[in-house]
Amino acid sequence: MDFSNIKTILFDGDGVLWRAEEKISGFDHIFQILDQNHIQWALLTNNNTKTVQNYIDKLAKFGIETDESKIFSSSTITVAYVKKHYGAGASIFVVGMPALIETLQTAGFNVYHGETAPPEKVNAVVSGMDRAITHNKIKVAMRLILAGAEFIATNTDSSFPTPEGINPGTGMVIGALIGTTNIQPTVIGKPASEIYLTAIEQLGASPDSTIMIGDRLNTDIQGANIAGIKSVVVFSGVTSQEVYKESTIKADAAYPSIAELAQALEKSFHV
Repeated sequence: MDFSNIKTILFDGDGVLWRAEEKISGFDHIFQILDQNHIQWALLTNNNTKTVQNYIDKLAKFGIETDESKIFSSSTITVAYVKKHYGAGASIFVVGMPALIETLQTAGFNVYHGETAPPEKVNAVVSGMDRAITHNKIKVAMRLILAGAEFIATNTDSSFPTPEGINPGTGMVIGALIGTTNIQPTVIGKPASEIYLTAIEQLGASPDSTIMIGDRLNTDIQGANIAGIKSVVVFSGVTSQEVYKESTIKADAAYPSIAELAQALEKSFHV
């Protein structure tokens, strides 16, 4: 694939740039190439267990200085969605971890969470990953959704890669709420187009010169296809070469990891 016309690269994080707290091979090289060739980049992540500042700090630890203008998460796009549809003072119930709750509270919403039903009607139930999920949390959220609150899922990723192996993802929680309510959620993160289009708009980029780098076919790659941008799948995360060969979801190019992608980028930019 010829990357010479690419001016913007959108990266997924887990399984592409890192696994947990470990950089994936090629990390330093690819950012060096982007800097040398004045290619702008952004992080597009479905992970709702971290705040924007958490990602800024993580990248800084890996040697990359950045700011909030380059971080687009399912949590930040959820904030934009709720504000657009229900206003800055919306009341919401959250099934999620502290980072998601903090992000929504900081945005000015009236946020309820935990195992106790809120004392007022809420506009929406926002659900993300929750490693402390309980029967009572699901019960409260289920009843609110059945009473008419919009069911919003930050994302539906079934799993995510770690150095020790594949772990259950947000889909674990979303599946419980779908199963108990028989209602499908509004999905905010990838593969929905909103996160891609928001990033492209805010970066001042063009879809024609933007590419998405991801490891998950049904989110990163399918979402890029829906949004009308090019994509590259890497096999350093949840998708293996064998799975990719059998899948109907295809990227514009495929590489074992960003190490090999970095070499291809370097070759294209220096032809």
